[in-house]
Amino acid sequence: MHLFIAGGQQYVLGLAALLKSVELNATQDVRQSVRITIVSQGITAQQKHKLQNCCKYEIDWQEFQSNYDDLLCINGSRIAYVKLEPEKYTTAPERLIWLDSDTIVLGSLEPIWNLDLKGMPIAAAPNPWGNPNNPRDRKPYFNTGLLVYDMKLWQEEQLSKKLIKNAKINIWGDCDQGAFNSVLAGRWHKLDRIWNNAVTEDASTKVMHFMSRPKPWESPKPNKLWLEMLYQTPFKDELLKVNKSNWLFNFELKYRQREVWVTQPIVKFKSYVKNKQR
Repeated sequence: MHLFIAGGQQYVLGLAALLKSVELNATQDVRQSVRITIVSQGITAQQKHKLQNCCKYEIDWQEFQSNYDDLLCINGSRIAYVKLEPEKYTTAPERLIWLDSDTIVLGSLEPIWNLDLKGMPIAAAPNPWGNPNNPRDRKPYFNTGLLVYDMKLWQEEQLSKKLIKNAKINIWGDCDQGAFNSVLAGRWHKLDRIWNNAVTEDASTKVMHFMSRPKPWESPKPNKLWLEMLYQTPFKDELLKVNKSNWLFNFELKYRQREVWVTQPIVKFKSYVKNKQR
């Protein structure tokens, strides 16, 4: 089983909880090997060492390689775009599972690892809020927090090139997700929402996704399941440091929420105009 993840300095605590959840739940088969590739941006060597100690599976660290300068920047980073180019960072020959760093794994991933994608290049779960670029669009629209790639088909069709080109032309307001849904419209295998679930009270959830802000590590009352994962890692005391400096953290959070329009105004304006035209 090969897992593909990315994260920057702001998401280190998210990565820690996710890695522990992978160790505990990704597979119940002791014979199943698990490989993890993490694309990092701004994560120190010391933090990488601590993150490796969150999980028994070996982590293959890859550094973020930006060729996304013309694309929309969210929260100061374009690292989410790496999921457009899985073959750039991994050597997965057939199958690959992407997980956002604000998710935790609560059930075995084996069912989706072994899933028949029925000739589709990707599998994903529907986005809870439909198409944010065009609320009137009622066509199926998927969320990219969890993806299952058919890497053979992906490379045969050179989908990375098509996605990057689409993202640069359209400058989607929801970044990588808009490009995925534009290029792969009608060509994705639908997963049940339990595989990418924003409903934290749903006991059937296999992968919980904290899609909205504040993220658990930003909240004065973090989600209990997420907290259980973090408290089993070397980063458990880091959350206490965040809580102690809550006033400063809240200020940073408010700034990051406004950052979309404060920085790179030309790119943001182009994205706004294109979304108004849809």
